[in-house]
Formats: sequence, structure tokens, C-alpha cells
Amino acid sequence: MKDNLNIMLCVNSFLPAIGGRELVVHYLARSLQELGHYPRVVCPGGWKQYRKLNYGYPVYRYPVLRKLFPEQVRYVHLMLDIALHGCDVIHAHATYPSGYIASRLKRYKDIPLVITPHGRDIHTIHELGHGLRLKPDIDQKIHYAIQHTELLTSISSSIKSSLLDAGAPSEKIRDVPNGVDIERFEKKITKNVYEWLSVPSDSRLIITVGRYNPRKGHEYLIRAMPLILKGDPKVQLIIIGDKTQVLRSLIQELNIADKVTLAGSIPPPANTGAAKNAKGADNVIDWLAAIHQNGAVYVSAGMGEGAEGLSLAVLEAMAAGLPVVATNISGNRDIVKDGRNGFLVKPADHTSLAEGILKILGSKELRASMAREAKNVANKFSWNEIAKQYLNVYQEAMSIHKGE
Repeated sequence: MKDNLNIMLCVNSFLPAIGGRELVVHYLARSLQELGHYPRVVCPGGWKQYRKLNYGYPVYRYPVLRKLFPEQVRYVHLMLDIALHGCDVIHAHATYPSGYIASRLKRYKDIPLVITPHGRDIHTIHELGHGLRLKPDIDQKIHYAIQHTELLTSISSSIKSSLLDAGAPSEKIRDVPNGVDIERFEKKITKNVYEWLSVPSDSRLIITVGRYNPRKGHEYLIRAMPLILKGDPKVQLIIIGDKTQVLRSLIQELNIADKVTLAGSIPPPANTGAAKNAKGADNVIDWLAAIHQNGAVYVSAGMGEGAEGLSLAVLEAMAAGLPVVATNISGNRDIVKDGRNGFLVKPADHTSLAEGILKILGSKELRASMAREAKNVANKFSWNEIAKQYLNVYQEAMSIHKGE
């Protein structure tokens, strides 16, 4: 087997767009390069707008035709990129569109393929209309990708279950979790977070991170606040993520506007590499890490099975030493150990959320012991170790491709 692999990381969107998948691909590319390999990110769009951005590894952004014929255009992108740069293995992030397009490519460029679903492409939540597989035409394409890839990876038990439900052979699936940038969240930041957030300096911060989606359970966490405030009047809920302004009406209805901060999306600073030169990024201070370091508890309130994969946001909170209150659903269960590094509570139940949060807030000793255990868990998910696991999958895919 080759010691230095030429790896294409095929994605549908990339930094400076901020999301779990974009950050996963960034940290994976950086770690693969540190291990002596040759990763590159291939994505559509931003060809002119982001051409000067530098992440320390190659990123090739191909132009789109005003979103016309997106699958055909992406197909041409991949063909052109392979012709220009070669490729030992393609790692597509999401079964659709990236995985499907890469699998169709195998008819003419038979290159080993690994596909990693990230949630919406493989999960289905019928009552919320959530999941690409709910669309019959896309479901067929996802099935095609699954059947024509050498290997699939699952970041959590819920992803694996959804892959099996989508028709993936169990022998094709390898478990590889998300990683976390341990150093970023351990490095102490001394800036005044309370002033930056415009909240009282004696606030006890309850933190949750995630782009708004009904399945994330933001509403249940907000409805828990009046109960939490009865037990601890100094708490302040910090909701970080895009599109969370839709929650403002509920916050006002409950008359807790002074106790809930909608911080919006907080890009990582340039010195992490994840937002290098990105528009709107703070080039000096990592405010997200600083907020975590000053927090009292982190909450993951996903309201049903399939609402979470393996949450990067939860891992980042643990790396900062935050105890976690999470709903008892797959994904959360993979990393939150009830009573040890946090509490698992009933999904879609604001009373259970409030009780779990108040238990942690009410005991300094419990909070300290959970913080230590949270860090111990996070350390097992360092990106260097996760990248090594992916390299093993790449090598196995290459062996399967050769019929070994």
C-alpha cells in the first residue's frame, strides 16, 4: 500500500460557510496533511469570491452555472479535478449529492470511494419532513451511491442504523466518529466574555450551539428556562447558531428576553485555520471557545431519534470541560454517560431538561467531577487519532477495489 495518499475530500459546501460538516472536513484535511498525506477539498461555488482564502491545504472551488444542472456540473468538476491532480481515493461527505456523483464517476474513472453521511442525507424524521430520503428520486440516488461505494463510515449508532435502513450492507460500514480540536478549546482565553455578550458578570451560562431546526429542540430548552430561573435566578441561556432569531417570539411570550441571548453564528478565528481570512471572522479572539470556557453547563436538546449524529458541538463543549445535559437519543448516548460527564434526560420534555440542568448547577462538586470526565471523553476524539482511523478505511477501500 502507498505510504502517502492522494486524497480527494468531496463536499457540497465548505468554509467559510460554518457548519458541522464543513468543520469536520477542515479538521480532517489538516490532520491528514500533518500525517504526511496529500488531501485536497473539492467543492462547488465560491470560485471568484473565496479564491484567495488559504487553509494550509489545497481547496479547489469550481464555478457553478447559476445552479443549473447541478449534478452534471459537479460530475464535470470531479472529472476535471482528477485529470489535473490525480487521485488514490475519493472521500465523499454525504451520500447525496457528493456521494452519488462520485459513485457515478466510477463508470469512467474507477477510483476507490468512501462515503460518510452527516445526518440529513441519511436520516428520516417523517413527522418533521426531515431527510433527503423522503424524496423518492433522491432516495434512489442515495441507494445507488450506497451500492457502488467500496466502504461507508458511520459517525454514530444513529447514522449506522439509518444506513442499514437505506439498504447499506452491514459489511460495508465502518465506525469512525467525529473528532474535536482539543487544543482550541483547552487554550485559556482571558477576554471578558460577559461584556462581549452584554450579560451580567455574575451570570451562570447555559450554552447550546446549533443552526435552528425544529428537531434540535431549542423550543424545549427555552420553555425550561422559567423553571430553571426559579432554582437559579442568575442563569443566562446563550443560544449560538444561524437562523435562531425565529425563537425570539417564544422568548418574548415567556417574558424571559433578558435571560436569553441569541448570539447568532460565531465563526472561528483565523488562527484556528477554520476561518482563515473569512469575511466576518474575528482574526484574533476565539469567542466560541471563550464562551465555553466560562460556561456552567452545555445542553443538547435534540427531540427524537435521528435528530443528532455524533454532535461536534457536544464534543467541543466536553473539550472545554463543560458538563452536558442531553436528551436520551442516539448520538448523544454515544458520548454522554449518564451521571458521569452529564445527564441524559427524556426527549421533548422541558421539565426533564430543567431538572438535569439544576442538578448540575446545584452542586459544585458534581460539576467539577463531570467536567473532568467530560475532558477525558473528549481526549479520545482528537483529530489526529480520527484521521488515522480514516486512513485505515482508505487503505481497506483500496484493497477491496483491487480485489485483495
